[in-house]
Amino acid sequence: MIWLSKEPERINEIPELKGEPELEKLIRAINGPGQDFETFRCAHTTTKTEAGITRSMYVAVIFRNRQWAETPDPYLVLSRSIVIALAHSDEFPDNALPFEVRLRRHWLKEESVWAYTADIQIYIQAPDEAQMREELTRQTAFLQKILVQP
Repeated sequence: MIWLSKEPERINEIPELKGEPELEKLIRAINGPGQDFETFRCAHTTTKTEAGITRSMYVAVIFRNRQWAETPDPYLVLSRSIVIALAHSDEFPDNALPFEVRLRRHWLKEESVWAYTADIQIYIQAPDEAQMREELTRQTAFLQKILVQP
């Protein structure tokens, strides 16, 4: 386990981030000093077909304050914040909801506590790699504005 909020220099040890600058930038920001969240896990897959390229990715975040993480309520506030930000944004037309948020409960054995995480899923279909990367950059930057406090 790599605890990036405590050991940020170990980010290069995470194999899922190799060749993924958009994901790495988001994860670095979430795990930065003084933030409300830290990452719990991440994953991505890319599928290429004659029709184009499909990218599925998720980042799971957990509140650093484990008392907040013990109940789903603070995560519902986060989900609402994402939906409201999308509704008021010109970046995603026609009320598109490019993110899916799933709450999961985990036993944190290192801390001996039950806690929830919010798994934020991104799903992109594009005609080619360049357009997929452009959309991924846009979506991760949008999420970063919500998850990372200035």
